[in-house]
Amino acid sequence: MTAPRLIDVAEAAGVSRATASRVLAGTPRNVDPELARRVEQAANRLGYQPNQSARALRTGATGTIGVVVPTLANPYFVQLADAIAQQVRAAGGTLVVTDAANDTAIEAEQIDTLLSGRVDGLFVVPVSADASGPAIRDAAARRPVVLFDRWAKESGTVAVTLDNTSAVRLLVGHLESIGRRRIALVADQASSSGAERVAAFTDSQGPDATTILLPGFSTDGGRVAARRIIEQRDRVDAVVCGADVLAVGLVSALHRSSVAVPRQIAVTGFDDTEMLKLLDPPITSIRHPLSAMAERGLTLLQAPARERAERIERFAPRLVVRASTDES
Repeated sequence: MTAPRLIDVAEAAGVSRATASRVLAGTPRNVDPELARRVEQAANRLGYQPNQSARALRTGATGTIGVVVPTLANPYFVQLADAIAQQVRAAGGTLVVTDAANDTAIEAEQIDTLLSGRVDGLFVVPVSADASGPAIRDAAARRPVVLFDRWAKESGTVAVTLDNTSAVRLLVGHLESIGRRRIALVADQASSSGAERVAAFTDSQGPDATTILLPGFSTDGGRVAARRIIEQRDRVDAVVCGADVLAVGLVSALHRSSVAVPRQIAVTGFDDTEMLKLLDPPITSIRHPLSAMAERGLTLLQAPARERAERIERFAPRLVVRASTDES
């Protein structure tokens, strides 16, 4: 059976093709409400689906949003992209996701590739707070761009992020409430989120607290950190990890070294990815309100340019306590 055409809808509704087109494109200006109702009913009855390619040629809009994340090897960024995808689908659009391999040069290439593919707008999770800004600023001059989860200096656009300072305070406060006083931090410092978490931890615990800085987030990095922590066991009875993948690597290495979690060392993650529930013990973490952040990000992406002035909008974190910090 031939798919119904716009002209078929117009004839079934008893209106002109131009009237049917305006109604189905969502721009029924100067169309009588009764006629608009007839067009919508005819389209539903016939099962009409608009030709998105033709619409894109007419309006310049594709209904496609791009997302560039630092890496898809980290489950958190997959979870983040899924939250954005749900909002984009609900708005009738399509999401294209790519990753930067934790490299700012590749990040710039991926941004340019997506823009050349005629996306309507772009979410970027910057690789570097210091080095990602120029490519993002150039992109924001071409299309609407919103930074997500992280910010970058001189990016020229708005960032929707977590309140990392509050999140670190939640984690430290929880560990102190269970009697831990020798708390260490494992984190990166290249990303804005990592730098904020390091600053908040130092503010809370002082400059002499054990802090292990890594070049990025990975399970291998967590294993490396575990070896260093084991070497100074007398100084550490709890570890705040700046990402779940770090916590997973750290806990696995502690187990292999017969260090009991949480009896000897309590461990927290950061991101609350699904895998944390499956580990032994399940790991305490910080949950991001990703759905609310994605909804706000999409609203900003579709807003007038003046609403995307460079600034940071922060969302409140939630502490999720599991057995890695709870001996009961």
